[in-house]
Amino acid sequence: MGRTILPQRDLALLAENAFLRQQNAAQTERIEELENRLKKYENAHTPSSKQGGAGQQPQNEESEQDEENNEAGGDSDAASDSSSGPGRNPGHEGTTRPPPDPDRTVRVGEAYCPECDRVLTDPDEYVSRVIVDIPLPIPTEVTKYELGKQECSCGNEVVAEHPDCPETGRFGPRLLAQTALFRYHGRLPHRKQAKLFDWQLDHPVSPGTIYNMTERVADRLRPAYEDVRASVRDSDVIYCDETGFPVDGDQHWVWTFVTDEDVFYTIDESRGSQVLEDVLGDELAEDATLSCDGWSAYPSYHGKLQRCWAHLLREAKYVAERHEEAKPVSEILHDLHEDLTAFDEEDPPASARERRRAQASLCLEELIRVDYEADEVTQLAEKIRNGLGSWLTFVTEPDVDSTNNRAERALREQVVMRKIFGGLRSETGVRIHETLSTMVATWERQGLDPPDQLTSMLGGERPKSRAETSTTENR
Repeated sequence: MGRTILPQRDLALLAENAFLRQQNAAQTERIEELENRLKKYENAHTPSSKQGGAGQQPQNEESEQDEENNEAGGDSDAASDSSSGPGRNPGHEGTTRPPPDPDRTVRVGEAYCPECDRVLTDPDEYVSRVIVDIPLPIPTEVTKYELGKQECSCGNEVVAEHPDCPETGRFGPRLLAQTALFRYHGRLPHRKQAKLFDWQLDHPVSPGTIYNMTERVADRLRPAYEDVRASVRDSDVIYCDETGFPVDGDQHWVWTFVTDEDVFYTIDESRGSQVLEDVLGDELAEDATLSCDGWSAYPSYHGKLQRCWAHLLREAKYVAERHEEAKPVSEILHDLHEDLTAFDEEDPPASARERRRAQASLCLEELIRVDYEADEVTQLAEKIRNGLGSWLTFVTEPDVDSTNNRAERALREQVVMRKIFGGLRSETGVRIHETLSTMVATWERQGLDPPDQLTSMLGGERPKSRAETSTTENR
């Protein structure tokens, strides 16, 4: 016997009923929690000074400072709102960075009076202004290193080394670091960087030289790049996404893997689950969570997923604008996500999380139990059905976001560079791009300064791996 197509009104009532049951259960749990907390103040062993919560200020009661502001005509809500917006708050005195100490002083005694066309040469006083500027061309330092070369008693020929003298090329670590950052942080094409060398440094180079400089930097950073890959593999929550990135005119894909500490990029001609195996290993830890969109490669690789609610809500809103029967579906999905997000922010215990997930799952099931007339609405219901085991992972996993926004923000930078550069041309270019993009994004995510980190790694000893760093710190 076929399934019944319910009228629009019945569908809305079913969806609303499911959501209200879920909301009612949540409120019941909250009442029980508050009653249990109240028992601490209403029992035979509670002193009279503590009964009814005496001695504690209710959380919803205005503070004395708020009352004083209100009596004075102030608007505490407005003040609170203004503090989150751009610019200084009303009444707040602005501050200016103090000027640096001057390297030289220039005294100008002559002044011209435009009223009487006279030149005045005997000033009554001097007005000081401190001006910060840079000379052009920017001064460069050229150092000649004379490296001792000798033969060891074992017969091996040895050449002395200096940390600021690179093994290849004639450019030092600070200039190499600046060139790499102009490309992968400032998004400058090679030809524009070559122009800067000519204009600012008075040292003409070709775009090919700029490319070779970034290759040297990438070679130096490749061990650190592999350290980021290893760190991502060990993470409990990984946010993944991918987008097109042409290489030599052929379609490739740039993948990103984001954790609390790292941002990892890799470029591959495949968009399949094999890329996930190459980056994360043949098999991810069973309790690890992948946050992703609905692309089939992710469930093919790993079972524990968090499907992105941002994608679902956008699609539901789009379909609801085109079909009347999808409006209650969209409203219920938006209300459910808002309710679950607020619940998650309260940091409830694990048992409450399990109950709420089961209730929310029933709510989603109510939405897909009905046959819809429009194909787009049917496809939306099918999308909900396909992700039933993955939409609500964040409810029971406190460290998981309900959306995949972390990965999407990381990909946004790649999309901008793709539009500026137009793609890559070779496997060497791929290796340079993914290495430097990964390291710059990871340093920023960790709150480190990319110029300092890059200059240090290029000018000092071989970069230590995370394992070596951890071993040194534990000694």
